[in-house]
Amino acid sequence: MSAAVAELRHVVREFGGATTVRALAGVDLALAPGDFCAIVGASGAGKSTLLNVMGLLDRLTAGEYFVDGVATSGLNDRQRSAVRGSTIGFVFQSFHLLATRSVLDNVLMAFTYGGVPRSERRPRAVEALDRVGLGARLAFSPATLSGGERQRVAIARAVCAGPRLLLADEPTGNLDRSNSESVMELFAELNADGLTIAIITHDDEVAGRAHRRLQLRDGTLHSSAAEAAAPAFQPSSARGPAPSDGTHASLADVNQVTGIRGGTRR
Repeated sequence: MSAAVAELRHVVREFGGATTVRALAGVDLALAPGDFCAIVGASGAGKSTLLNVMGLLDRLTAGEYFVDGVATSGLNDRQRSAVRGSTIGFVFQSFHLLATRSVLDNVLMAFTYGGVPRSERRPRAVEALDRVGLGARLAFSPATLSGGERQRVAIARAVCAGPRLLLADEPTGNLDRSNSESVMELFAELNADGLTIAIITHDDEVAGRAHRRLQLRDGTLHSSAAEAAAPAFQPSSARGPAPSDGTHASLADVNQVTGIRGGTRR
């Protein structure tokens, strides 16, 4: 049994069609408790495919993927959903918030597919929103928040059920520099508390915040030449406008980020 929170062993993911495309060609990766790993790579390298496999949103073609030491390739859909709901949190570039629901209601939706007792859901959601600095915004509509605040709501939704692994796909892609710094500070705090994080990004400064930096190339992972200890972070006090609304989400979008299914290959 693996001691890693998440471990991929020789993972292959192929997509059929007129020509078979091998997006992942024997990926090996182990994330120990408390790891903070950034994965970079060219567009189309398969980064989002990798994250979808790690999030149990997609099935691998060959190899094995372990979550908390449990081999997942043989699990049925119900079992995969149970592991996903109890162990894995997701943050995406788009915030996938429902504008017709309050901030608190958006976070509470994370419990729809989990095993958290109803009596614990609201206290946990409020605690998560307090943690991300939005305890005074519970009744607000996401449409009234800045881009950085919306992403903080999405992060609260991702962590409120107490996952051991947080998967983030371009989480600062829709944010200006100041809000990006604020979100990365929050990730650093969550990681310091023991949360294992894997983040996909095109941003070198964001990748530099991780403890490990890997490059996905030709379907396999390689240590990045830029891999080094995270630099001291110097946040800006300026707050610019949010470049994306991020609130026009559908229930299908919310199902994706709360662990039902989905994701695209990038």
